[in-house]
Amino acid sequence: MTDKKKFIPILITSALSVLMVAVSRITGETDIIFPEAAAVAIGVLAAPVRSWNTSKLRLMLTITAAALLGMAVVMFVPFPIYIKIPIGLAAVTILITLSQTNFLPAISACILPIMNGTHSAAYPLSVVTVTGITLLTLHIFEETGMRNKYRYVPIEPTRPLIRLRLAQVIIASIVCFIPLALERPFFIAPPLIVAFFEMTAPSSPVKKDMTTATVMMALSAFLGVSCRILLGEIAGLPMAAAAAVTTCAIMFAIEITGFYFPPCGSVGLLPYIIPQHTLVRFPFIVTTGFLIFAAISLVSSNHVKHEMEEAEKENSEHTEAYNHI
Repeated sequence: MTDKKKFIPILITSALSVLMVAVSRITGETDIIFPEAAAVAIGVLAAPVRSWNTSKLRLMLTITAAALLGMAVVMFVPFPIYIKIPIGLAAVTILITLSQTNFLPAISACILPIMNGTHSAAYPLSVVTVTGITLLTLHIFEETGMRNKYRYVPIEPTRPLIRLRLAQVIIASIVCFIPLALERPFFIAPPLIVAFFEMTAPSSPVKKDMTTATVMMALSAFLGVSCRILLGEIAGLPMAAAAAVTTCAIMFAIEITGFYFPPCGSVGLLPYIIPQHTLVRFPFIVTTGFLIFAAISLVSSNHVKHEMEEAEKENSEHTEAYNHI
């Protein structure tokens, strides 16, 4: 990619961060900040090859439905959060499977409102708006030749894929139980759950370079926290400006390393929606949580190896978009 093709996605992703944080500060609606927007922008605009096998329409419909699904769990499931999360995980995984895509950020779009107890219509409105802007930008990039058009191939819900998805939901639900029961949700922040699903996907290249993945997740969390504290809290700059610096720094780190791991983007924006007193420990908890999920993905892969191989064989393009890492 040319420097221009690298620089413009950085600007667009940073502008989305500024838009969300600025509107959130003006309206007082923290639910407007949708951290996964940065991950989507990285995956469809910055990465040399699209990070998920999905069409633009299916991406929009899936992420919107996932956001509404998460809010429905909050409003209509009268159980503790450690029961709501597995229900949400199961429901959104079924949604992704039925959409015939591997658009895993939909998991975060569903789980985030459950963790936050979101009731505000501002959340799905923000999801639709920022995702729409991202996809419109992608369309412009394709029409102007800045990006090649992606050929979407439906992922059929075969038995091996369904078994893999079931194993992922069960394992993730078990991992989430203790942190939720102990009220330590940062250990299983939504981007970490998405990362776990990515790492246990067939032939995941992320698992081949866990060191870089861990460094990037830790760096993203640290950048988000340090920019909010130093620029927003201490220097008194607008939080939107701090979010812009955070996003730019993460995007430059991604470009330098060539490691296009979308969950890094959403981890970097999470500090802008959490309480101030939790900021200092956030990077350490998130990094620990990622290491736990990474270790479990390595161990669990031995148990789901057959399903993964069969799913890869029957859906040869299921992981094509991650070959650039």
